[in-house]
Amino acid sequence: MNSDTQTPISPANSFSSTDSWDGVEKRTDQNRRQYNLLSLWKAFSAPRRFEGRRREDRRFATLDRYDSGLCTLAILLVLLSITDSVFTLTLIARGGTEANPFMNYMLQQGIGVFMIVKMLLTAIPAVVLVATHNLVLFKRIRARSILAAMVGMYTGLIVYEIGLLIISSS
Repeated sequence: MNSDTQTPISPANSFSSTDSWDGVEKRTDQNRRQYNLLSLWKAFSAPRRFEGRRREDRRFATLDRYDSGLCTLAILLVLLSITDSVFTLTLIARGGTEANPFMNYMLQQGIGVFMIVKMLLTAIPAVVLVATHNLVLFKRIRARSILAAMVGMYTGLIVYEIGLLIISSS
């Protein structure tokens, strides 16, 4: 289709004979869908779909409704982060140190600052990964897989911290 002129559409693509369409395509852009923060907000505030209707929508679809497994991963990630924070503070009270230099700096600012920053650094990526769970990164990895990997890594960290707590209590 020539975008400089208005080209008539074939009868196979037109409306029924009772509609009042003149047969001339007036849209200048064939793909009118836009993904932005407003569409992400609408997806959370008024959910409607589980998957994109068109093949190209499934490539980067910030969907309106999410399956329970995906939400479970996100909630589990945040709960593991809270557990990590509590275990970290317990280990520090027993003489340990925070290994992460950034979080160590936040801890020096205060326990409240440490907890807020810790939760934000976990919750924001969890929300983004849930919203973009079908997005394929590096032509190989879905965002959902990254969320699952983060849960796995946090689980490993919790097991390690439990070991440290057992050692520090004896």
